[in-house]
Amino acid sequence: MKYLSIVILFVSFSIISFAQNEKKIIREGNEKYNSKKYSVSEELYQKAININTETVSFEANFNYGDALYKQEKFEQAEKTFLKLAENNTNKKKLGKIYYNLGNSQLKQIVPLAKEKKLEDAIKKTKNSIESYKKSLRNNPKDREAKYNLVYAKEILKQLEKEKENGDKGDKGDKGDKGDKGDKGDEGDKGDEGDKGDKGDKGDKEKKSDSDGDGIPDKKEQGDGQKPIDTDKDGKPDYKDKDSDNDGIPDSYEAGENPNEPKDTDKDGLPDYRDLDSDNDGIKDNEDPDALPKVMKISDKEAEMLLKLIERSDKKTSDKVRKIKAKTKKQKVDKDW
Repeated sequence: MKYLSIVILFVSFSIISFAQNEKKIIREGNEKYNSKKYSVSEELYQKAININTETVSFEANFNYGDALYKQEKFEQAEKTFLKLAENNTNKKKLGKIYYNLGNSQLKQIVPLAKEKKLEDAIKKTKNSIESYKKSLRNNPKDREAKYNLVYAKEILKQLEKEKENGDKGDKGDKGDKGDKGDKGDEGDKGDEGDKGDKGDKGDKEKKSDSDGDGIPDKKEQGDGQKPIDTDKDGKPDYKDKDSDNDGIPDSYEAGENPNEPKDTDKDGLPDYRDLDSDNDGIKDNEDPDALPKVMKISDKEAEMLLKLIERSDKKTSDKVRKIKAKTKKQKVDKDW
């Protein structure tokens, strides 16, 4: 009996010692990470993970994935966050994991597109979209995830157009069943209104949200005989993802309840139609308080995406340029 007590006591001390060592190493890793010594922090986080291989430490693995991301090891970061997601049930943690997973996947798109691997780029973009959706299922109030979801859908739409144009140029796919399916996907407009897209052709009147921004068509059309067109671009608001053309998607400016769009300054004009939504004298596209926090993209990435987009949609190109400009000014409060 005495021997059993000693063994149990020894095991307890070992567990405490492991935990203390792990936390100490993670703290050291955090110090190196904050000093931008990402390769050193990666090694320290890996060391912390190896201390106890029987359990999956959230903090050690999460920070490890973050350090990989900072070094542009996006595939390794993706695998790390995928594994971490499988071993967690906490909604708050899962929201963060899937957000970072979506960013890791989205970052892989540019090199794939540059190498003309459009099918792989499309698949990876769809993966990122699913990750952002899962992030929002676990944390519906995460605005960064909402905005990145819109951004990823826009990229998917352009990549699919690029692939379709390339297929037509190569072989003239008149009878290609797969390409007919792609055309159907294009009609889907980046996963908008996930259900009911099959009936989009010839059945537009039944759609309650034509542009997929979450705001009901009736709300965007207004009470007059002619639908409202806030930015006078010839496209009515209910078909325009950026009604006031300020570079910020309506889905973001509508707020948490798109059925009753947000009106920050209470002037009767909802934010998605108001160029100065908080009435502080600074236009929303120049106001840090109004701008969504978006993931940082490098100049090279932005240039590559712009080249893809410019060949198919000039208006979207203008929006992405604005995103590029704002990401340089924004300090992102996420994990990277």
